[in-house]
Amino acid sequence: MIDHWGRRDWPADHETYFWYLTFRDLELIELARHCNNELKLDGIDFAPLDGLHITMLRIGDLDEIKDDDIQALAGNAKPKLNDVKSFTLEIGPLAGSRGAIRFSVSPWTELFNLHQVIRDSTQQIFPSIPIASTENFRPHLGIGYSNRRQDAEPIIKQISSIRDLSTATVQVEAIKIVRLRRESQAYRWNDVATLELGAS
Repeated sequence: MIDHWGRRDWPADHETYFWYLTFRDLELIELARHCNNELKLDGIDFAPLDGLHITMLRIGDLDEIKDDDIQALAGNAKPKLNDVKSFTLEIGPLAGSRGAIRFSVSPWTELFNLHQVIRDSTQQIFPSIPIASTENFRPHLGIGYSNRRQDAEPIIKQISSIRDLSTATVQVEAIKIVRLRRESQAYRWNDVATLELGAS
């Protein structure tokens, strides 16, 4: 596995705007807590249980975006998101990537639809900033990040031993714009705007 934290330079005071889905669902928190307790991995920094999220879309760094532009983005996206119905996601089973341990999420249809809406809204407000395409979006929910280059085989073995855990069900009713930072080998953020989805 690679060192997740070494993938890009991220100074201590650096912050970036993102679209996030965040979760405080007890079922999901208990599932993540159980995985944290079962996986005995020194080379993994586990995400705080109050920091569970799905990264939807990077908007841009604070040094290239004004506060007024973020408010304009929220205003532009709000009526469009009213037409996106709230939906249910299944979180699990546990899986991995080159730099992280994470839960699969399903289904993807509503997530891709939501991604397209926020991408279009973001592109309209920030036409000069490169915005990731919906076609390349791969939804997941990370619970731990590799903090060094290390052999994946022991980690795969431990993940395999708990892949049959029951999944958690969450309801997606809102999406947030956040100011994201790295803090003590974890992602932390401040909410900037919370936009409700339409009733399902």
